[in-house]
Amino acid sequence: MHDRILVPVKLQHAKNSRNLIQKAVSMARGEDAEIVVLSIFDRIDNNLKKLPEDHLPEIEAVIAKEDTRGVKIRCMIRTGAPHRQIPRVAAELGCDLIIMNSHNPRITDYIIGSTTGHVVSHATCDVLVVRQNGG
Repeated sequence: MHDRILVPVKLQHAKNSRNLIQKAVSMARGEDAEIVVLSIFDRIDNNLKKLPEDHLPEIEAVIAKEDTRGVKIRCMIRTGAPHRQIPRVAAELGCDLIIMNSHNPRITDYIIGSTTGHVVSHATCDVLVVRQNGG
């Protein structure tokens, strides 16, 4: 049913992404799909000492904590606005599913929209939204 699953993970909230990653791995195992873990950063870190690609080992370490045996997973870094990059990367890579977290909406989300809402509206593939507990 799905061949390539895109899983956006924000490094700062990686601990909240465990359930998200587990769902993606479970689906990928059942469908023999590849998972692409995507993290999006500003072009240069606030402390001006790290480039976006310098975060790749940190993302890989988050994934390494999960049981991913038998599932092909690759991690990638992009720069820019997450609400634009997620649907763009999904289209570029031919992903047929995006699995992403959503938090409890804040007032600004109703005014300008959330990243998840934008992705759901603009992605050309299916989007599975995983509700974060407490968040």
